[in-house]
Amino acid sequence: MNNNLRLVLSLIFGLVAWYAVAIATDFLGTVGLGLEHGLRYTILGLGQFFGGGAVVLLAMKFARIDPVGAGFTLDKARSDLLVGLSVALIFGALQFFLIIPATGGAERSDIIVNSAQLGKEWSDLVGFMGLALFGSSGEEFLFRGLLLCGTALLLRDGMAGRIAATVIVIVLFALSHGYQGWAGVIDTGLYGGLTLSLLYWWRGKRLVAPIVAHIGWNVIAAFGIFFLY
Repeated sequence: MNNNLRLVLSLIFGLVAWYAVAIATDFLGTVGLGLEHGLRYTILGLGQFFGGGAVVLLAMKFARIDPVGAGFTLDKARSDLLVGLSVALIFGALQFFLIIPATGGAERSDIIVNSAQLGKEWSDLVGFMGLALFGSSGEEFLFRGLLLCGTALLLRDGMAGRIAATVIVIVLFALSHGYQGWAGVIDTGLYGGLTLSLLYWWRGKRLVAPIVAHIGWNVIAAFGIFFLY
């Protein structure tokens, strides 16, 4: 089989199968177990991390992508962790002190949706942390580890290829958060799509920094929305 065709099929399989795992896991939590908040999202996060992670590694194996070369490494993890945490804190401060208040506050579509997801009880917030921790990591496995790296390789991994791959990931990541309305699409496109992709390239195609930045922002957002909105 042609290497490019193998890579294209792997990317499509990884994307479709990852979301199939996520949907099936959420169905288990909501319909199978009757959960609405809290543990529902912990279960979803675990499914995205373990099931989605397995799908990504399987797709990489078929595409002959080296997981270490795609970012699954703890090399320079300490510095990447600090960078990722700093990015999350800066973005969190900008959002809650400037952007959200200036663009509608509690009336923003993403704030309304995320507030409903979080629920009103402490147990709901604690349960949501499972999605913030595990689900964010699972999304990074897919969007940065497989899709960004794999698409760039498909486009010969030069500067033009990396730019095109980044644009594709921005669009896919933003659209995957369409349930949050236009505010959510724009915000997730700029942060989860653009910022975390640039962070991945800047840190030498390593996943620790974008994973930490993704987790950090989700935790900050959850606590901020829970207490302020």
